[in-house]
Amino acid sequence: MARLIEPRIAAAVARKVAGSSDIGDSYLLERLKRDLTEAVPRSEQLVAEFSGIPAPAPVEWGIIDRPTWAEVNIRGMTALLGPIHDKIGRRLDQLPLPARLVQTAAVSAEIGLLLGYISKRVLGQYDLLVSEEAAAPPTRRTSAPEPALYFVGPNMVETERRFGFVPEEFALWVALHEVTHRFQFEGVPWLRPRFLSLVHDYLGMVDLDAKGLAQRLAGAGRKLISRTVPAEEKSPMYLLASDEQKKVLNEIQALMAVVEGHGNFVMDTIGEKVIPSFRQMRHVFQRRRQQQSVAQRVVAQAIGLEMKLRQYELGQAFCDGVAARGGVDALRYLWVDPSHFPSLDELRQPDSWLTRVAA
Repeated sequence: MARLIEPRIAAAVARKVAGSSDIGDSYLLERLKRDLTEAVPRSEQLVAEFSGIPAPAPVEWGIIDRPTWAEVNIRGMTALLGPIHDKIGRRLDQLPLPARLVQTAAVSAEIGLLLGYISKRVLGQYDLLVSEEAAAPPTRRTSAPEPALYFVGPNMVETERRFGFVPEEFALWVALHEVTHRFQFEGVPWLRPRFLSLVHDYLGMVDLDAKGLAQRLAGAGRKLISRTVPAEEKSPMYLLASDEQKKVLNEIQALMAVVEGHGNFVMDTIGEKVIPSFRQMRHVFQRRRQQQSVAQRVVAQAIGLEMKLRQYELGQAFCDGVAARGGVDALRYLWVDPSHFPSLDELRQPDSWLTRVAA
């Protein structure tokens, strides 16, 4: 059966877009490795003490370059697309061979372009799909488990040099955020299955009918013109979704807003206590966000980055609001069970959520 994404094509395009770094295998990467060797276990201890989430076993982590980050995510994206693979494969099989090849090449190139662009911005990543593979019984594994926590070495070194950050303090700040994500998805037993279930539900609803897509395109155009679309719903994923799909997308959006916002909340709250240069780093990243060019904002919105940034903002504002009203310990209600998770409406009204779960 034909495939929608050809990983080799996507990876080749991603490598071209990601480009190379001038730091190569320099002493700067060796220094980063030493800094992270201290920062990662320290982050695990700090997050365990602060978050109240049961600590998973010490994490396997690695330093990678931009193309490798893109390739890891190409594999992950291909795995996540499983629910619609058969639908797309059957449609592609009906096309003449040249048309199938063109279709696959075009989609693969777009994926490579997207991930190559993002690879220049990412500092670290907890890979929940790698973690899922590592947790599988040995008979189901296709190879030895890979590290579930990555740091994009060139991006971290270039960022710290550009802004004059203290290297070991910057390493700890980034590690705090990514380690928090690992605690969330591995320390809360229902969270990862819940996330993957929602994604599979959404992909299972994807409508490949051209007529239906055309109708949603027209509707999306009318919404944008009317300027009534909330900022977090301006991505193509939302604009082209059916009503049924939007319900699932809202659940995914709420889940990811909590995950990302809580990650930022933990990173910043701990960072302010233990990292002397925290305020400088926080100020720089806030200013970078505010000073994006129009072109950068358009690209970010087109590929979904703008929605992710809104997740950070909405989720962190929610965590700040809950902590201000009920104390930091009130955030532990988030991880009790799926029924305690806030809806999108509750994310905008922390008081309402806290009243419901603390009753």
